[in-house]
Amino acid sequence: MRLQVRITGDQQWALQGAAQALQRADGGLDITSVAVDRLLTDAQTAQADVLVVVEATTDVAGLLIQRLPPALPVLWLGGDARPSRSRMRSPAGWIAADADDARLAAAVHALAAGLYVTDDAGSSELSVPAAASGLPNDPLTPRELEVFELLAKGLANRDIALALGISSHTAKFHVAQILEKTGAATRTEAVRQGLRLGWIGL
Repeated sequence: MRLQVRITGDQQWALQGAAQALQRADGGLDITSVAVDRLLTDAQTAQADVLVVVEATTDVAGLLIQRLPPALPVLWLGGDARPSRSRMRSPAGWIAADADDARLAAAVHALAAGLYVTDDAGSSELSVPAAASGLPNDPLTPRELEVFELLAKGLANRDIALALGISSHTAKFHVAQILEKTGAATRTEAVRQGLRLGWIGL
């Protein structure tokens, strides 16, 4: 079944550009551009597998978050709006407006699969609140996020320690904390959880 993608925003030219980029990257998507006011007033129009919001202002982002279905995955493409994780109730992501076609399409598919994506991995923005994920309400520390990024790249504890200028023992401790906080039994499972929750990037 084809993914239903709605694209909205303030500037018509930007919507057309995003739609063309997605079409080039994945011709199997069902893409429709919709004006923000119509999206907010027509419940049927808001129904989609993923909503892409292009170059949204903070005001527009606030309206969308308040009035759209809470389960609708939203990809924020560029713009000033960076909704905090506490305001997002569904899979969400943020990528730069100049992201290439393939990255844009990958982000759409990731959101449709229930993952969280962001360009600046390690940011707390656009991550699911821990309570909503069913995990303990114990967020990762900034240092644990740094370790998590390196762990996700396949680095061993010793290499993580060298990269961050810490001891192997400290790196091992941080990895153990990450496994505990993600509820994972293995490093691979922790990476899957981290991707799903937006704690690490694509």
